[in-house]
Amino acid sequence: MRCLVFTGISRAIIDDILRRMVRTLELRSAHNVATAMKAEVGNCVFLTPAKLHDLERGVAGLVAEVVGKEVMSHSMFMATERYIDESEMTVVRLRLNPKCLGRVLNLLNTGILDSTEAEIIEMSYYDAK
Repeated sequence: MRCLVFTGISRAIIDDILRRMVRTLELRSAHNVATAMKAEVGNCVFLTPAKLHDLERGVAGLVAEVVGKEVMSHSMFMATERYIDESEMTVVRLRLNPKCLGRVLNLLNTGILDSTEAEIIEMSYYDAK
């Protein structure tokens, strides 16, 4: 199955999503936000603790379905006597429903400010390592 890929997600968060203790994932890193902007309700996504530059065939993770999406922008101001600094950050919150464990079969698209996509195969429990 073709999935959008979110990298650098901690194992603890993936475990919590799998146990349904956490249902909403807030993405802040630039490469994950760029990917999340393409996610729509009903799409399958792949969450992995591997970093973007370590993503390759065989990397394991969790396949989940997007059931909700929210995009927010935060503005932060810092001022001194001599200057005012403003920075903005876009955050994407995805509500997820875990489906199965999976493994990367083939990378389809990857990039820092582009969406990351891969062909994922479902892993059986006896295949998980």
